[in-house]
Amino acid sequence: MQLFNLLSAIQNIPGIALAEAIIEVNWRVIALSLIILAVPFILLKLERRKNSKKELLLDRKIDLRKTILEGLKLTAAIFFILILQGFILQALGLLDNEIIVRVISAQQPLTLLLGAIALGPIGEELLFRGYLLKRIGVVPQAVLFAMFHYGYGSVSEILAALSVGVLFGLYVQKNKNIYPVILSHALYNSLAIIAVLWVA
Repeated sequence: MQLFNLLSAIQNIPGIALAEAIIEVNWRVIALSLIILAVPFILLKLERRKNSKKELLLDRKIDLRKTILEGLKLTAAIFFILILQGFILQALGLLDNEIIVRVISAQQPLTLLLGAIALGPIGEELLFRGYLLKRIGVVPQAVLFAMFHYGYGSVSEILAALSVGVLFGLYVQKNKNIYPVILSHALYNSLAIIAVLWVA
């Protein structure tokens, strides 16, 4: 009983409680992110493709300066497109960003860091822009990318994903470089999460 009381007391220490909240993880989200990351490699294995890195555009030498610059340009383009999209949705009475705010606010910080900022952007870009783009084209992969975000239950999120899918698809198709879109995806998610948590 004394041990139980001691453990309870330790858990109630503010710093300990904060640390537990920070390191708590939604493992289903992380598992899904890892599965998505593995899917393009598995599909290439089933196709008996020997050079997965080349197929997924990972064989290109990273030019850090160019990657950062292009990533920032893509991120700026995303926000410009989404601001215009927001005005249109608001005029039509379809703007529902509060749903996105609710979904993101419900996740733990470490889940957001791993799922939305680290693993998610890498896995999604390798699957949609690395694997699917050259097989089905810009618009179909963007539609699938939008459908992948249907779980939010938000019109704004689905249309945003569609716009991002087209933008990233066109960029990768033209430049054969996936690194800037991975960076832009991670940066966009980071800024969106910061904005949501700031509002919440």
